[in-house]
Amino acid sequence: MQSTTKILLLASMPQCHAFVAPKPITHLAHQLDARKPSTVTDPSGPTPPESTDPFPVVDIDTMPEAHYDENKHPIPHQPWRRGLTDGCEDPVSAWWRLRAQDIVSDAVNLVGGKVVDYTWYLSQLVISLDPDFSNVVSYVSGPPVKIVYPDETDVTGHIWEDPDAGTDDELFTEEDEFLDYEQYDEETEWEILKANMVDENGNPKQPRTRDERMLELAEKRAERFAEEELIETKDFDGNFAHAVDTKALSVISQAIMTALEDETVEEELKILSRHDITLTSPINNPCILESQSEFDAAREKDVYVETRDPWGSNRVLGGKLVDRNTMDVIINQDNSGRMVTIPHSMIHQVLLPSGLAVVSERYKKEIEEMSEDEEEQDEYE
Repeated sequence: MQSTTKILLLASMPQCHAFVAPKPITHLAHQLDARKPSTVTDPSGPTPPESTDPFPVVDIDTMPEAHYDENKHPIPHQPWRRGLTDGCEDPVSAWWRLRAQDIVSDAVNLVGGKVVDYTWYLSQLVISLDPDFSNVVSYVSGPPVKIVYPDETDVTGHIWEDPDAGTDDELFTEEDEFLDYEQYDEETEWEILKANMVDENGNPKQPRTRDERMLELAEKRAERFAEEELIETKDFDGNFAHAVDTKALSVISQAIMTALEDETVEEELKILSRHDITLTSPINNPCILESQSEFDAAREKDVYVETRDPWGSNRVLGGKLVDRNTMDVIINQDNSGRMVTIPHSMIHQVLLPSGLAVVSERYKKEIEEMSEDEEEQDEYE
């Protein structure tokens, strides 16, 4: 249907103009459709078509978790112990352990060292070496050695001496100047400090609590030990008084690793694939059981097992030592016939009370030798 056009005449204008009606809207729509498409593109490419993945089908027969057997555990008489032990639950006297010990001993002897004892754990082999490395061959090449000392607060650990302790340069806080090294209760101490401490302008100064002063001393001590060379001293048993020859230790460790890394040895014994190797030296403390040979010699003797765990339920269990294997220490608690199994992961140390007699005898010998030396010196003078 055609649209009619109307002509309007303006009398005030000298000329007349005709106004034409606009084109139909349908024609404008056709013009918009005729424009070129956008040239904007996605650098990551076009959006992939949405696809729905089929829900995966699980074969329950291939899932190890689906074949749990409550009656299957690595050690028959320990149903509470689960997991795969990969044969490491075998006795200490297992053939493959003894074979590995022979290989390691030969390798250490070849470079001039000497193995004192072997102590097996579930995933660790601790090799105790004779600390005398004087016969070890010259250092050529070997792995870097990291020396890890026991905790200094441990009875079996090193004792570090502050070179300035007991001298004029002894550590103390500002508050200690007003206490004159007397022992007061905390309330009295606070009153003394509050009455005597003043700042630069003579105004009363707020003293610090004991905890704050102890924190300052700890920070000062840490700074001093970081700046000055530490002096390692003997403890009451004379333990850990020797310096560690890291070069000789590197030669020995290289010999051990080379022997155990042999393809035939690893395929037969699988030592390195199942165990971490740790080198150590005997502590020679008769009161503490550490190596396997010491545990074997202490069977049927009274021992005390000190436990430590993350839950804070630490305690000391006493009884006759029955056995020590790669996973546990077993005692006859209080000689009552009740067998108690204590995992190594919860044991801090095992004490042997009868070792005190050995220590006492050692002290007597040292005193006698000192007395003889003094007598000889007196006679000489």
